[in-house]
Amino acid sequence: MKTVLIEALAFVLICVLGTAAGGFLIMLFTSVSNFVVGCPLDLFSAQGFIKGAIIIFPVLLLFVPMFLYLTLIRHPKYNKISGVATIAVLSLAAWIFLAPISHEAAKSSDVFHREDPTELSPGYFRNINQKNYYFTFISGNYASGIKIDGDYFLSNNNENSVHTLDSNYIRFRRDALGFSDSIVGENMTPPEALLYFLRGVTIVQQKAYEASSAGKIEWLLFSSIMVALVAMGAVVSASEWKLADAFYITFDSFAILAVNALCLLGFFDKISKALYQAGPFFAPVASHLQVAINCLIVLLLISMGTFKAVVHAAKNKRRGE
Repeated sequence: MKTVLIEALAFVLICVLGTAAGGFLIMLFTSVSNFVVGCPLDLFSAQGFIKGAIIIFPVLLLFVPMFLYLTLIRHPKYNKISGVATIAVLSLAAWIFLAPISHEAAKSSDVFHREDPTELSPGYFRNINQKNYYFTFISGNYASGIKIDGDYFLSNNNENSVHTLDSNYIRFRRDALGFSDSIVGENMTPPEALLYFLRGVTIVQQKAYEASSAGKIEWLLFSSIMVALVAMGAVVSASEWKLADAFYITFDSFAILAVNALCLLGFFDKISKALYQAGPFFAPVASHLQVAINCLIVLLLISMGTFKAVVHAAKNKRRGE
């Protein structure tokens, strides 16, 4: 009973504190992405914090099982069976019932709407659409100044690479990461490994949002990703070395999310087509390939956990003899 209460309390604390921290970080990112060099920077916004908390909560739920299983590994005196059961029930319940509420709040608040970029400031060189600009005057999307083609330093005819702007219309857009000002975007671009991670999390979040809006059946099918994540509890005591158990849980969590992200991005479409061509028996699997993959992951984790449990029991029996 003590383990159940501790894990339940840890679940609540992680959800509350994690959502608050994530909302704060997204608020800062939103403020920086809207920042234009030469203009005042307003970092803190109550509305930005609330929108950030709404966005981050479903994402946080995907990592809650990993964090809680690590607490079980950290404290070997906790009852592993009751702890795993508590984590699995709480994580699944929060994902199935609370994540759709967050998605609905995001829809009603229109938190995913990307506003037009803030009006740029004159007096700076900027790289826009592979061309360098220096603006002396800007009003909305109309600007005066000069435009320098990207091949200015490579071309022999440099005079034709420089163009004068006189209230020309230029369609300013945010970059791929959402920055209004290219100067800020060029200096705030995260490492490539982090970009891949963020892209994976974003696609899972986007598809979760679409599934929760499509109906209960679609949402329950998509929730197989959480079933796979909580199934990691089967290997929470796979090794007698706590560091190895922590590695298994962390690696499995990121591997499950990565496989689901790749599936949602269409990397396994060839497998799906092959299953369709194999006959009508495989059609349900092909049409719900993500669910099938998650079910396979669950079976593998349970098989590994059962095998390890049998091995440990055999070792303890020999030691008793």
